Amino acid sequence: MSLNDAESRDSNVQVDAVAGASARQPDLADPRLVLTLLEADQVVAAKRQSHFGQRRLSAGVRALLWGLRVYVVVMLVIVLISVLRSAHVIR
Repeated sequence: MSLNDAESRDSNVQVDAVAGASARQPDLADPRLVLTLLEADQVVAAKRQSHFGQRRLSAGVRALLWGLRVYVVVMLVIVLISVLRSAHVIR
């Protein structure tokens, strides 16, 4: 048996292993696997189709969010006043 025969046999084993791996059907129930199989434009199109839109929020949640917005604005004003006082711009 020559060196070329051994290399040929090794390459045939590798080809058979690759062919055997591709002969199995992928598990398409796994969304991560499906995303890896799609092209980039297909992924973008799929994400555009699955847009859920805005969700209806209860009155309590809306009040909480508005309260947080007001809190952030008040804190920004307090920090701005503090910075301006430390820079002696205002007394």
